Parts: sequence; structure tokens; C-alpha cells
Amino acid sequence: MGADGGPLGILAGSGGLPLEVADAVSAGGRAVHLVGIAGEADHGIARHAHTWIGLGQVGAMLRAFRTAGCRDLVILGGVRRPDLAALRPDAGFFLNLPLILSLMAGGDDSVLRRIVSFFQRRGFRVLGAHEVAPALVAAEGVIGGREPGEAQRRDIAAGLSLIEALGPADVGQAVVIADGRPVAIEAAEGTDRMLARLAELRHEGRCRTGGVLVKSPKPGQELRIDLPAVGARTVEAAAAAGLAGIAVAAGRVLLAERGRVEQLLRDMGLFLVGVDAQTRNEFSSGGGQATPAARWSRLKWVRGKLKSRDIRDAERALEAMSAVLPFGAGQAAVAARQHVLAVEAGERANAMLERVAGLRQWGDRASRHRRGVAALLPDSSDPEGLAEWAAAAGLAGFVLAGPWAERKRWELAAAAAKRGLFVLTCEDGR
Repeated sequence: MGADGGPLGILAGSGGLPLEVADAVSAGGRAVHLVGIAGEADHGIARHAHTWIGLGQVGAMLRAFRTAGCRDLVILGGVRRPDLAALRPDAGFFLNLPLILSLMAGGDDSVLRRIVSFFQRRGFRVLGAHEVAPALVAAEGVIGGREPGEAQRRDIAAGLSLIEALGPADVGQAVVIADGRPVAIEAAEGTDRMLARLAELRHEGRCRTGGVLVKSPKPGQELRIDLPAVGARTVEAAAAAGLAGIAVAAGRVLLAERGRVEQLLRDMGLFLVGVDAQTRNEFSSGGGQATPAARWSRLKWVRGKLKSRDIRDAERALEAMSAVLPFGAGQAAVAARQHVLAVEAGERANAMLERVAGLRQWGDRASRHRRGVAALLPDSSDPEGLAEWAAAAGLAGFVLAGPWAERKRWELAAAAAKRGLFVLTCEDGR
């Protein structure tokens, strides 16, 4: 990418990638101007031309890029979804309020496409980090450590297949597969928190060690703004979780802090390998979908008040469950604002509901209105406990999928009613 388009604008969130891309582009002879989100971006961006803004200062952000002469933009780094009450908006925020409100619904990819469209309509061209800094993209083959064995390659194939299956539900850039089965699936929590959760489970003896972290874009993912990445922190978290290694989609995942990553792989005895789609086919024996996905029948009302938005959330949660069940997991899932917050893998439904409370969408924590639906297959957990965790997580209700025993269904319905939660049911409609 040459310098004829003027300085490259970089909207910088958290993590080291915005600075690493800025360094690479600058070294290639093109000027950069970083707009760092205060409280998120690395203070190291100060070694380049930069402007600091608050998350609600949409007008200031656009002015900073235009004043610097940027026509091309790269958007990098994470941004925590805050409560709207915590923002300090400027006039540009209110002028773009319809877009801001639209970001509160849908999965990550639908949100990111709206962000790209927002900048394009204002005269900017949005580029991917892989386009402006191709040297940071993971190549095919062993990047560090040893060659994975055949069993681990089957785990990798299963992980790639699972991520592909989850694509329509707009969830899952990373999964952990051990012995051919998912033991962790990334949803709203992100890769680091997923691995930290797995490390805690293994420390408590509730999950055996081994397995592979597989990271790849979802089918149809907006790569210009959400290309997956691995770095030193990923390797450290994978080691703490007792994994054997990491596999990434070659050419479609960024590798940050390459030197540090290679050193950590040697020190911790992990492998990192870039794989292509052919790997999924070559090693699919025992790692692909073993049974057809569930096809749910029409939702039936059992108890409680619900709205049309609750139906959409119930359908999205069922969609995520249906994608994961053929892989030996997915006994439960939660969706809010049509965004999948969590999918069960290697844990009980009540444990999944417990962690959902920390994964709420923008504004949900401050709102008195319940949002989101937990989809559950028949579960042996205490109905009172399930209802209590769902209420504590701010959910609106349940959809009970599959052949629940009549007594168990009504026990959960009664427990839900005491907490103001609705209950729906649906059967496997195959």
C-alpha cells in the first residue's frame, strides 16, 4: 500500500496490534495518524502522530482524521461495550445516534458491517490490517514449536468445522477442542477470558488437560475490521489452560509480537501452526459433524410475558445450539439483542448462566428491562437454581428445547414465574 492516499488513519482500541500495524506502515514509508480511544489504546501510540478521544466523541474522531488528511482508515483493537450512561458524548454522537443505537443489536459481524458502512458514507475507505501490513499475517505451516500429531490435527479439523458451522449464528472465532470434542467456545467473552475460564476448570479438576485452541474467521466475516489475531498473551493463556498448541487459519489471522510469541512457544512447549481449509478435509475422520443438526419445531408459549424481540433471541440461541450439538456440546446457549453471549461446552447449564451476568450488552446493566433468552436441553440441574442464575444474569426467560419431562418442565416454569421470567418450549422437529 503506497503513500499516494495520504496518511493512513488508524482508529486504535486496546491491545498492541494498532501500534504494531502503525510501526509496520510507517517503516514502509507511509505516514500514519492514530486516533486512540482513551482508556483503551496503548499509550505507545504517542510515538506517532495521534489524537486522543473519548468513546462517545464521534465528531472529534471524524475531525481528527479529516484534519490529518486521512482518506484510508484501519480499525484495530478491542473496545469494551460500555453502559451508555458512562459515555460523554459530543455533538457528533447525537448526529449519528441512529447508528449508535443500531450497534446494540445483532452479532459482532452485523455490528461491524454497520461501522464500515458508517465510515464509507462519510468519504473514507476502510482497509484491513492484512492489506496494509501483510507481513503480520500468519503463514501456512509450523510457525513455532513442534509439528502437531495426527490426533491434534483431527482436533484442529474439528475446530475449523465447528467455527464454520457457527458462522450463521454470527458467533465463534475461537474454540478449544480436546479428544475431538469442544471444551470451550468463544462467544461474547473473547478468547482471553475463554482460556482463563478453561484454566480455572482444569485447576479445579473439572476438565482434563490437552487440546488445541483453533482460531479462524467465521464464514463471511468482515475481515477489514475484525480479523482474528493471536499474540504473546494468547500463548501464555493457552499454556495456563494446559493446551498442547494453537492452530490458526493461514492467511486470515494476524500474528502480533512474532518474536515474543516464538520465544514463548519454545519456553512453554506449545506449537503454533497455520492451516488451510484442506486440513479440515484431510483429517476429518472422527472430527467432523457426527449427527445432523437439530431442527426445532415452532415455539410454544408456556408461561410469562414476552415480546417479539424475545422470540428473535430465542431463535438465535436455538440456532447456536443446533450448530454445536453435532460436535458433542451445546446443551445450552444464551442470546440477547440477537447476539450470542455464551454456548455450553464442557460445563453445566447453571455454570454457563452464572458467567453470562458479566457478558451483557450496551446499556443492559443499567436497564431495569430484562433482555435475552437461555435455551436449554433437558437438564438435571435444580430448576430453582437455573431460574435464579437466569434472573441474576438479567435474562427475560427460557426456551426449553427437546423432550423435557413434564414434571421437570413445570417445575422450571414455576421457578421462572416467581422471578418474572417467561418459558417457551420447542421439540426437535426432524
